[in-house]
Amino acid sequence: MGNTSGKLIRAYYLLTPLFLVLDALFGISIRASGLTLAEYRYLYYGFCLLCAAGCYWQVRYTPLIAMAESSVNLLILLLGVMLPIFRLVELPLETDAVASFNGERLLNFLITGAVLVTVFQSAQRELRQLAVNGDQPY
Repeated sequence: MGNTSGKLIRAYYLLTPLFLVLDALFGISIRASGLTLAEYRYLYYGFCLLCAAGCYWQVRYTPLIAMAESSVNLLILLLGVMLPIFRLVELPLETDAVASFNGERLLNFLITGAVLVTVFQSAQRELRQLAVNGDQPY
């Protein structure tokens, strides 16, 4: 992974405790906004802390860790938006189910998507460089 992008991705994961504090103390959920129940968000923060530890101690696995965590986070975000829409027929007219895509979720989606795209593009560059040099990736 490129040096600059790798450092940024690792920094993003090492900032997980800050995201946790923002959520716990101020109710600002940027990192796990797809999960509405606090218990699930804190479990997800635990998962993110494990990812941060993996990125810190096994730097070479940072791209794999970032792709896996970002994919899970995007799935949670998409389900958090789509499931209320699918259930709209079952809900009374007074409910505000469609308003589930708020600013925190948008920011979470943008950050997570950027991490996933950055890691993917970086991995492609490295594989192209290996192919040009005639090296084997494994």
